[in-house]
Amino acid sequence: MMASKLLAQVDGLPLRHKDCGFTNFITDPTNKEQFEICKNWDGKTSMTLTGGAGTGKTHLAIAMLKNFPMIEHDEKTAEEIKKRLEYDIQNNAVRWGHDGKEYGKEHYQKVLDSGSWKYRSATCFFISLVELFVKINNAALNTDKMEILEKYCNGPYEDCICFDDLGAEKLTEAKRENLYYIIDSRYRNMKPTIITSNFTIKEIADNEPRIASRLAEMGDILYFGGKDYRKKK
Repeated sequence: MMASKLLAQVDGLPLRHKDCGFTNFITDPTNKEQFEICKNWDGKTSMTLTGGAGTGKTHLAIAMLKNFPMIEHDEKTAEEIKKRLEYDIQNNAVRWGHDGKEYGKEHYQKVLDSGSWKYRSATCFFISLVELFVKINNAALNTDKMEILEKYCNGPYEDCICFDDLGAEKLTEAKRENLYYIIDSRYRNMKPTIITSNFTIKEIADNEPRIASRLAEMGDILYFGGKDYRKKK
C-alpha cells in the first residue's frame, strides 16, 4: 500500500507568501509549461527560475517547497518507528500530537497499514538573498561566520532551500564569495536547491559565471516571460 503524502515543513515563509501553492497559481500560455515542470518536479535535482518581475517565480518556488517529496527513513530508524507503533497499538496507547490532537490505537493502525512510517516529511527553508546577506553580516560581527554559512550548506534545512531574488542587489566581493561558497557546497553534495532571479541565466553568467555554471549543472533553468501580475490593469 502506498504511503499517504505528507506536506513538507517550510520555514522562513513571509506572511504575504504563506498561502502560495499549485492550486492557486494562475496559468496562462506564457507559463503553463513552466508550471507543469515545477508541479512534476521530483526534488532530486535543483531548479533555477528566471525571468521578469511578478511572473510567479516565487509563488511556484514556494509551492515546490511545500510539495517536496517525502524522505525515506534509513532502515534502522524505520524499524524503530514500526516497533513503537506496534507497541502503542498493543497497549492501546493514547498520545497528544504536535497539532494538539489526541491520537490512539485506530490512528496508529492506519499509519502502520499505510506504510507512511517508512517516511518523514521534508524540512525546507525559504529565504531572500537580501535577508541572507544581512544574517551573514550580523554573524560575522557577533559570532563565527562559518557557523551560519554551514547552516545553509548542510544544516537543519538541507532537504531543500530556496534562495529568492538573486540579483536584487549588487554583490560585493564578500557577498559574492559567501554565495558561491553556499551554492558550491550544495552543488558538490547534491543538495536540492531552488533559485529565483529576475535575471536570465545569461545575465547571471555575465556577472557571476561560477555561480551560473553550478546552477546550470545542478538542474533545470526555467524562464518566465509573461506579464507582471503585480501591476494593476
